[in-house]
Amino acid sequence: MRENKFDISIKNIPKVFFITFVIILFSPLTIIEFLLSLKRVKTVVLEKPPIFILGHWRSGTTFLHELLFKNPEFEYMSLTESIFPNLFLYFSKMLRKIMSFVIPETRPQDEMKMNLDFSGEHDFAIANLNSMSPYSGSYFPKNQDYYNRYVSLFDVSIKEKRKLKKDISYIIRKLSIKKNNKQLVLKSPIDTARVDLLLEIFPNAKFIHIYRNPYEVFFSTKRMHQKLIPIFQLQNGYLDLDKFIIKTYRDIYYKYYCDIHLVPEGNLVDIKYEDFIARPIEELEKVYLALSLEGFEDAKPHMESYLESAKNYNLSKYSISHKDKERIYSNWSGIIDTMGYEKPIIGD
Repeated sequence: MRENKFDISIKNIPKVFFITFVIILFSPLTIIEFLLSLKRVKTVVLEKPPIFILGHWRSGTTFLHELLFKNPEFEYMSLTESIFPNLFLYFSKMLRKIMSFVIPETRPQDEMKMNLDFSGEHDFAIANLNSMSPYSGSYFPKNQDYYNRYVSLFDVSIKEKRKLKKDISYIIRKLSIKKNNKQLVLKSPIDTARVDLLLEIFPNAKFIHIYRNPYEVFFSTKRMHQKLIPIFQLQNGYLDLDKFIIKTYRDIYYKYYCDIHLVPEGNLVDIKYEDFIARPIEELEKVYLALSLEGFEDAKPHMESYLESAKNYNLSKYSISHKDKERIYSNWSGIIDTMGYEKPIIGD
C-alpha cells in the first residue's frame, strides 16, 4: 500500500481491512515458524534438482503439472502452500481447515476443478513474501508496469535480484523439507523469463517448456485477466489488456530465447501444446527420456487415472479473425516464426 501511495478505492476498503486482519492474526505464527525452520532450511540439501515447468499462461502448464506430479516419486507446491509460504511447514493442518471454507470449487478463469491439493505457483509465495512479482499488480492495476519489472528483471537492482534469489531458494528448500526431499516439480509461468536466475540457484535444474498457438494464447490470457483482476484489485482503474498481454508475452519469450543456451545439455525439453493434448502419455514418455527421468512405467497408471477423471473437461475455443491474427503477428512475429505457427497472409 505504501508503494502505491495508499491509492485504494472506497468499495475495496473492507477487503483491505480483511487482509490486514489476517496478516495481524498470523504474524506471531510466522515468527514461530521462521525461528523453528531457519536452521533446517539453511542446511537442507536437495537430493535431486527441481524440475521447472515453463510456458506462458494458458499454454497448458497446469495440465502438464498435474500429470507430472502423479508420479509418486515427485512432489509439488499446493495452492495452500503457495498462499501461506511463511506457515506451511508447521501449521499445514490448520491452514487446510481454513482453506476448506474459502477455496472455490473451480478456477474462475476456466472452470477447472479445485480442491485443497490443487497445484499452486511459487510466484504466489514470492508475491506474499516480498511483492517482487507481477502478480502484485493484480492488487494495484494502475501500477502494473512497476511490478512487471520482475518478469525480465532488466530494470531490477542488484540488491532486489539478490533478495529475489534468496526468497526463491528459501521457498523451494523449505518445500523440500515439507515433501521429505522428494524431487520437486514446480510451475510458474514467470519462470519462463527467469531461466538464468534459476540456474544460478540450482545449476542442475531441469526444464520442461510447453508452448501453444500464440493467437489462442492471446485471447485465453485476456479472458483470464478479465475474470481474475476484479477479484484481487484494491483500487479502481483497469489495464489496457491488449497492450499489457502483448508486451508481457514478448518480454517473456525474448528473455527465454536469450537464456536457453545456458541450460546444460539434456536438461531442457520443449513440448507443443497441441501434440500434448492429443497424446499426453506418449508426449510425457518423450519428456522422461529427454530429461533422463526415472519411474515412467510406475507413474503411467496414475497419469492414466487422472486423464480418465478429466476427460469431460471442455477446452475453450476461440474464433479469431484474420485482422486479429495480423495484429498479433505484427507484434509477435519472431516468436511465432520460431515456434512454427502460421503466418497470416497480409491482405487476405
